[in-house]
This record gives sequence, C-alpha cells and structure tokens, in this order.
Amino acid sequence: MPVEWAQSVVNAVGVYFAIGVAFAFVFLGFGLRRLDPIAAAGPLRFKLLIAPGLAVLWPIMIMLWARGGDR
Repeated sequence: MPVEWAQSVVNAVGVYFAIGVAFAFVFLGFGLRRLDPIAAAGPLRFKLLIAPGLAVLWPIMIMLWARGGDR
C-alpha cells in the first residue's frame, strides 16, 4: 500500500510542475505585459530567471493575472 501512495504523490507533483511549466511559457508570452510592462521589456535572461518561480507559484500568478495585477 505505501508504494501506491508514494507513486500517487510523485504523479501529483509531476502534474503540478507540468502545468506550471506550461503556464510559465504562456505567462511570459502574454501575461507579464499586463502585470508589469517594465519587466516584460526586460532581456531574455531575466525572463529565464523568473520562469522557475512562475512554474512553482502558478496558482498565485493565475489569480494575480485574472485580477489584472491588483492585490
């Protein structure tokens, strides 16, 4: 039984990060301009630097993007 639980956790984490990576690509292409135009004009190395954080924090970033950046 514990092996099945562990496999379920690994699968869930994998799905979470897969969604996060997909979201990071979409957000860097479209959403960053809406939330922070100055950051959107930044160089590619800056965008690559923030991509892992976007992939991890994608639920929070979706809420911010939906609200238009207002907290």
